[in-house]
Amino acid sequence: MFKAIAAMFFAGVLTACSADAPITEASWQLNGEASDLTVISVKNGNVVETSRFDGLSGSVSATGETRLSINASSFESYVDIRNERLRDVFFEVSQFPDIQLTANLDPAMFESLAVGDNLETELQLAVSLRGIVRTVYAPVRVIRNGADSVLVISSEPALIDARDFGLEAAVLALQDIAGLDSITPVFPVNAYLVFERD
Repeated sequence: MFKAIAAMFFAGVLTACSADAPITEASWQLNGEASDLTVISVKNGNVVETSRFDGLSGSVSATGETRLSINASSFESYVDIRNERLRDVFFEVSQFPDIQLTANLDPAMFESLAVGDNLETELQLAVSLRGIVRTVYAPVRVIRNGADSVLVISSEPALIDARDFGLEAAVLALQDIAGLDSITPVFPVNAYLVFERD
């Protein structure tokens, strides 16, 4: 009896150890269907609206090279005419179909992250929007929620300022088309990203 229990315990430990392989041993792919990127906009000073992107893809290599591609046509504001205006006027999807985010992470920071562990950090992202690249800082919590799964969740919104990307005229055009008094040019963005071991 004791031998059987000991054998089961030993087998369980081996299984747990093999499943909890270091996070840096392989590359990771974004699960686009399980991930979410939401954008907050404010119009007329105090009217808050939430939109999202549906088309996400990305990866993190074993050496920390990180890429996130956002299909600009997948922007969803839950109002058809608004979607059309944003895609045509703001994103200009016919000329700039994707928004690209890249970063170089330090693998050593995540190497000891075991299943159930989490850490907070700030990512320095190179954001390419309509052909202009700017640096954006994104505070995130990284959670090792499984042997082959990692969550990256915003701990605070990343702030995208349309003026940094030369989009002042696009914001004003949307404001005029919609007959609004104002559209705040700074857009908080929250991420819920699910990465799975390749």
